[in-house]
Amino acid sequence: MNKREVLEQLDSLIGNEVWIKDVKALKIAKKIIKEEYKFKSLCMSIILFITIIIFGSFVAMTYFMYYR
Repeated sequence: MNKREVLEQLDSLIGNEVWIKDVKALKIAKKIIKEEYKFKSLCMSIILFITIIIFGSFVAMTYFMYYR
């Protein structure tokens, strides 16, 4: 399930008539899921940046080895 589906399900559960303690727990779960996906996207962008640096260094290395 992606982030949008999970958050929609949590919103539908919060919207139903449930106990107050359950609503509090669902709101806490929603907040944690949002933070988890923020962390996941940050990690993916860092990994992408590192991969670009590594690939670029290999391209530069082959350029200087074979064409100079």
